[in-house]
Amino acid sequence: MIGLEVLLFMMPIVLAGMTNMGWVKLPIVKRNRVAMDGGRCWRDGKPVFGANKTWAGFWGMIVFAGFWFGMMGIAAENWDWLNRHSLLPWDEFSPGSEWLYGMLWGFAYVLFELPNSFIKRRIDIAPGQNDRGLKGLFFTMMDQVDSVIGCILATYVFYHPSIMEVVLFLVIGSLIHYVVNVLLYVMKLKNQAR
Repeated sequence: MIGLEVLLFMMPIVLAGMTNMGWVKLPIVKRNRVAMDGGRCWRDGKPVFGANKTWAGFWGMIVFAGFWFGMMGIAAENWDWLNRHSLLPWDEFSPGSEWLYGMLWGFAYVLFELPNSFIKRRIDIAPGQNDRGLKGLFFTMMDQVDSVIGCILATYVFYHPSIMEVVLFLVIGSLIHYVVNVLLYVMKLKNQAR
């Protein structure tokens, strides 16, 4: 049952990621996108993060994570099955704190993606692209794991997972991240299924 509990625990951030991807693809948002690095280059002449790391995506992930975490809290209050199978003590949270914890999760998610983007620009991997071979495999794995690690660390503010839960968060979270990326690619919301 611990796998189900971990899956339910991660559901708000999964929904936030999917919602955010739809948000940044809206025509009005896409037309007015502003890169987080402002189009500036690092001292090596390459973009700091690249055009795919935008302020709309950054703030969107924070807001949507807060929204979905809050919705999960409301659902847990009104649905006994969800409350019984939840790792989180929803009834112990103060009113509105679920939204703040979700926003913290969203912030950690996007913050922990940035170093990976920075490194990929240094080694000439274009935004939204990947390499072949071992380097490509490594960065495909890092693309799935970086934000999961951020979320795990942020979790310690409101919940202290066991070692087994941390391992399951990492494995299940990374697998879900990959599957969602493939689905977003099929739906033409991503350029590459990774």
